[in-house]
Amino acid sequence: MSRVSFAYIDSMSLLGSIVRWQAEALKIPPPSDTNLLPAVGGLPGPAFFPEGLGLSESALCQNDRPTIIAIGHNFGCQEYRTEIQVAGREDDKPTWRNLDALLGQAGANPSQCFRTNWFVGLLPGGKQTGRFLRKPDYEYQQACLSLLVKQIQMIKPTAILILGPEVASRASNLIPALAPWRGAERWVDIDQSTIGHSVRDVEVSAASIRTNVVALLHPSFGIANQGRRMKNMHVPRTEAEILRAALE
Repeated sequence: MSRVSFAYIDSMSLLGSIVRWQAEALKIPPPSDTNLLPAVGGLPGPAFFPEGLGLSESALCQNDRPTIIAIGHNFGCQEYRTEIQVAGREDDKPTWRNLDALLGQAGANPSQCFRTNWFVGLLPGGKQTGRFLRKPDYEYQQACLSLLVKQIQMIKPTAILILGPEVASRASNLIPALAPWRGAERWVDIDQSTIGHSVRDVEVSAASIRTNVVALLHPSFGIANQGRRMKNMHVPRTEAEILRAALE
């Protein structure tokens, strides 16, 4: 089992940057007037940022620089975070495994993917799904967005994977070209938008880069939901085909 020794991380390396981002995430207070919990961090093995370092085991061992960023909505709930504490990792869980499988089907090396979340913090209790941010909180939202921009600016991904409609619906706050996805609640809103399910060579001005962006089902749902999504598309394609095109 790979466990990162935080005491020996080069502060100038990518891992050093991720550790600094994690420390910043832990200082972001939950939105006011909510029951959301702050981020905990500290998982030494593969796990989505900010609870983990967002990298696969091989990337953690070899300090490989990722070329892809996958952005989820939030890490999940308190009970799930407690469940994985002993193992110190979540790469045996469906979300991680299904994303690995999809990347492999698209011809990508899963170790090249940095896995992060739009929002930091945890849902209370044991329910992994459900509305995370029930009402706007400008300071919290800006703190999370600023942290995400730092990650994109450092990694300079050739592709950004948007995991789920919750992220896609707000992604134009980061990438204005994704405005047709704003407020999307269903996959048909994304897949039949004026830009469709993916865009190429769009500007992330806050991070001073251009990249490809693709909207994907959240990996926790697995392959069974792809057939229903494909019915929305004018030209039906599997997510592996969509992703492969975005990575070219």
